[in-house]
Amino acid sequence: MAKNADEQGESVMGYFRPILRENPKLLEERSNAELYQRWLHDHPNETTIPERVRNGLSNLKSLMRRGLETRKDGEQAGAANAGAAPAARPAQKTGAGFAVLEEQIDDCLGFAKHLDREGLEDVIRLLREARNGLVRKIHQ
Repeated sequence: MAKNADEQGESVMGYFRPILRENPKLLEERSNAELYQRWLHDHPNETTIPERVRNGLSNLKSLMRRGLETRKDGEQAGAANAGAAPAARPAQKTGAGFAVLEEQIDDCLGFAKHLDREGLEDVIRLLREARNGLVRKIHQ
């Protein structure tokens, strides 16, 4: 990459999604070291992995794993109900707006942790719940 992803307005999930699709073995690996190394290489101004990048990658891997499981389950269910019409999937909400909102919540979460992790414990918990609720909403 010539420019770093943030300069291009790319989200954390937007950065990692194509990498994980190209290399599905990375999706199954527990360690993210290889992905973090690639991120640092593509973001030369950074010396450490920001918390929002760690959280975004963890969320994306979880969602993609769940998507693979759902697809496998769906294929099996489809075979059992060969004559039945497939269930209609609800219309997708504006994914781009939700992704931006998720990233902003991640930024707030990181800032709250940096500001006063113990004193803002309740706020941090609520921000996590909000982010997780949004992720569930995006992938309903």
